Amino acid sequence: MSYFTADELKLIQSLTYNPKLMPYYDAAKDCLIWEDERCDIGLSSLGYEKLCDLWIARSFVHLNKPFSTHPLDPNYFREVWKSALSSNFDWPGFKRLELSERDKKYFLRERQEHINSAKTL
Repeated sequence: MSYFTADELKLIQSLTYNPKLMPYYDAAKDCLIWEDERCDIGLSSLGYEKLCDLWIARSFVHLNKPFSTHPLDPNYFREVWKSALSSNFDWPGFKRLELSERDKKYFLRERQEHINSAKTL
């Protein structure tokens, strides 16, 4: 069974990886997202949620943290990642499992700023 529906998989696999893009930090999901990883049109709401779950799960890879440290449901995100990887589909996000130094510094800086701003609320 695939992680996405057949139509959603076609959309996702039609995305073109662009290694020159800069990521942006999504504070709500605590992850980096690159524009070439997004499907803004054509995904069902469940498909979009699954894509969001992949971004969140990948952030654990970026931070070199075990899934067991997730505060809400560590088993869920471990299984999401495992299922997506075993589905063997082509998604630009799988080409970004290791961050460049520039992207890692950006990610850590943005995370810290978000944490600091949350503390002042």
